[in-house]
Amino acid sequence: MASVLDQLKNSMTTHFINEYPKEACGIITKDWKYIPCKNISPNPKNNFILDPVSLLEYEDNTWGIVHSHPGSDNPIPSEEDMASTVFDCYRFIVGFNNRFYIYWYNKLIEALMYEELEDKHLE
Repeated sequence: MASVLDQLKNSMTTHFINEYPKEACGIITKDWKYIPCKNISPNPKNNFILDPVSLLEYEDNTWGIVHSHPGSDNPIPSEEDMASTVFDCYRFIVGFNNRFYIYWYNKLIEALMYEELEDKHLE
């Protein structure tokens, strides 16, 4: 039986591949479901803007926000991704092709930090 993390990764990967070559985005709920969302960016091949209607719909049940880096073998967060980390009520995930990273801004050293998404992050 697949773990919760494996199920999340499979759902995200399927969505991201279906949206390729555009960046895809979605929400992870507090009960570990992946909700694909609409990317309303005017330039969806290079960035994402998660449809705020989805955030409002899941406002009380959002654990994290996810987006893809289409076609990347190593989809680490970009410097542009750092801007989203000001919303410290959410976790932020970036990935592609079943490889995902959680990222955050470390205020102590003033740097964007990331590590591979693992089961421990879902505890």
